[in-house]
Amino acid sequence: MARFVVVLPLSPLTVGDEFTVAQWPLHVTLVEPFETELDADVLGTALAAVAGSPGARAITVAVGDDAMFGPRRDILVSLVRDGGAIAALRTAAISALRGLGIDLVRMRQDFRPHVTAKRHGRVDRGDRLQLGSLALVRLRPPETSHHGRIVGSWPLGEGNTGGG
Repeated sequence: MARFVVVLPLSPLTVGDEFTVAQWPLHVTLVEPFETELDADVLGTALAAVAGSPGARAITVAVGDDAMFGPRRDILVSLVRDGGAIAALRTAAISALRGLGIDLVRMRQDFRPHVTAKRHGRVDRGDRLQLGSLALVRLRPPETSHHGRIVGSWPLGEGNTGGG
């Protein structure tokens, strides 16, 4: 089983980029980590169709208040004000993945779009963000999310139908 996560990066990501948890590029998580035996090409085809669908487009959002996330409430995040576009894209991505037979057992019912503050950067209240692409990240090793590799990246709303 491989683990993946779907994100909306603040800056475009390149297929093949790798990073540790400390180096994770700033992003909004669109679909929480999930496991599947399907390979990245199959996932990529489904997600490219979501990114290139007629309703998909670059999303401009404003950064709101800070909050503390995590089991111990010790992870600083900046909440993102979603006018509905992130939620709609999330629904489409979840539907596409479930259509492949993937059991998305860790989906949060109380999903709150946010950007986690990192040592290398963060966003601040009032910032305006342009979320222009969707990326598929392979998490390694399978039992953790400490390392990631970009295995697919697609601009939003440009009629994509192929892999990234």
